Amino acid sequence: MASFGLGAGMPGGSQHGDVLSASPEDADSKLRLVDEIKSRGRNAVGTKNYRDADALYGKAIDVLTPLCDEPDRADAAKKDLAILYSNRSLSRLQMGQLAESRSDAETAAGMDGTYVKAHWRLGQACTAMGSHGDALEAFETALELDKNNKALKKEVDKARVKVEQEKLLVMEGKLEGENGDGKKSPASKAKKAAAPKPATVPKKSSSSGSDVVKATGDSEFSTSDHVRGYKVVGGKKTSFFHHEQTEEEKRLIGDITPKQISDSAASAPPAQEAKEEGTSAWNKAGTWEEKDVKSWAVDTLTASLTGVSHLVPSADPEIGGATVKVTRATKLDLHGGGHASVAAVRGKKRYIYEFGMKLSWELEGGSSGEDYSGTMTLPDIDGTVEAGDEYDLSEFTTEGNVGNALRMALNKHVRDGGLRGEVHKAIDGWVELFKATY
Repeated sequence: MASFGLGAGMPGGSQHGDVLSASPEDADSKLRLVDEIKSRGRNAVGTKNYRDADALYGKAIDVLTPLCDEPDRADAAKKDLAILYSNRSLSRLQMGQLAESRSDAETAAGMDGTYVKAHWRLGQACTAMGSHGDALEAFETALELDKNNKALKKEVDKARVKVEQEKLLVMEGKLEGENGDGKKSPASKAKKAAAPKPATVPKKSSSSGSDVVKATGDSEFSTSDHVRGYKVVGGKKTSFFHHEQTEEEKRLIGDITPKQISDSAASAPPAQEAKEEGTSAWNKAGTWEEKDVKSWAVDTLTASLTGVSHLVPSADPEIGGATVKVTRATKLDLHGGGHASVAAVRGKKRYIYEFGMKLSWELEGGSSGEDYSGTMTLPDIDGTVEAGDEYDLSEFTTEGNVGNALRMALNKHVRDGGLRGEVHKAIDGWVELFKATY
């Protein structure tokens, strides 16, 4: 049975205090907790609450890491950890913690080298840090794993341009770096010449036989203290690894003051792991509850997209007067097969969903008298897209051989507008149905 720690029932604590303070003991309980945290993390990212997402993913990483030492669970644990580190990398990037974001992305790629988003996040972090060469390498690795991803192709192109621009600036002496002959550029030499000399190392005090170095202020350190790992916190010398919680960390964790357990509480039977099917087993503080509605979401989203159509204006010389429609909508295995749930956070509802869909389309009745068909893939149907905005399109195909003029017409009325616009409206309508139903 999992131990719920001190987070359960803590008054005034964080809405996530129950899971942040939970201490599951067996592997199955740890995996259930990680699943719970993933759901909450998705919601936090979807509402741009990146601090909560950072704390949640960090907790999941801590819980899941020990399972890497269990031979029968190690592979699955590493794949899950790659996702968690990648998600935390995104959160930290959004908070401006660039070095930490890059480190998490590198760890994610190390955990699962086939995970495309790990390399993608690494490229994004490197770009934000101005390390365009490293960013290009990361994006190229991601593109090798997902060769048809047009968004990644754009990232590769942009990174390649940045790298070429840097090379030109180095050659012109306007940026520190190496010339083609491996020698430092003039800008690099000038910067080195202008660099200030290092400060003089304080001398030992001669007033005593002890090995003491006088520092600024009232604190004193022996010459070996830096090796041992000491620092000053609040005017006191303490371990280098000592960490004072920030106000934000205290808010997230909540009240962890030990509470006396009454005799009645000690003798009470263990709490049920879930109040009802599909709801959270970890909500002991009444601050968070989540109900899984994936089955309903898949059925209704599929129905909402199937049959969506668009009438091409008759003025189009290639396919004027044709009707193009979605004949089939298929859920993809992206995002773990998709997810949909309704979360109650301190009495407020949050709608969490994430799916990838492949739509088959057909066009018939045009001025050319020919019928055409193909597919379009929307990999990220989720709550980060506002109503009226466009959903990303990762792949668009047309069956058979089509000429340039016809291809341009199909791109205009199916891929970039027309049918695609109607598909976006259908998704927005489905989101409203989701909220009205639950």
